[in-house]
Amino acid sequence: MPRKKPTELKSGGAAPAPQPVSAYHPADLNGDGMIDAEEKAMELEFRRKSLEDQDAMRDAQRSMAWFALAGMLLYPFAVVLAVWLALDQAATVLGSMAATYFVSVAAIVAAFFGGQAYTQSSSSKKR
Repeated sequence: MPRKKPTELKSGGAAPAPQPVSAYHPADLNGDGMIDAEEKAMELEFRRKSLEDQDAMRDAQRSMAWFALAGMLLYPFAVVLAVWLALDQAATVLGSMAATYFVSVAAIVAAFFGGQAYTQSSSSKKR
């Protein structure tokens, strides 16, 4: 009597035939179940572009937050300058918009720094 293979011992019969995979890797563009050199190059290029886009987005958000913060710090100087140049109407308008301006800019800056803190805390939990 011939010896049985380990897979035959566990299942009690012949080893099951491999089943076709219904879901392919996203890099497998032609659906043949194999990732050839062209598909691999395209996937690597897509990932590189994605990383560049994320980096550009972070740079844009950072510059926006710093620009808003600088405007928030320079706003009182604009009011003082308007008073110094005897532009009473401009000083009144700048003074009346101050509350809305400071709340809006503070929300932008808080959203940026809050998003950065959330991103860093979620990435440190994954490690």
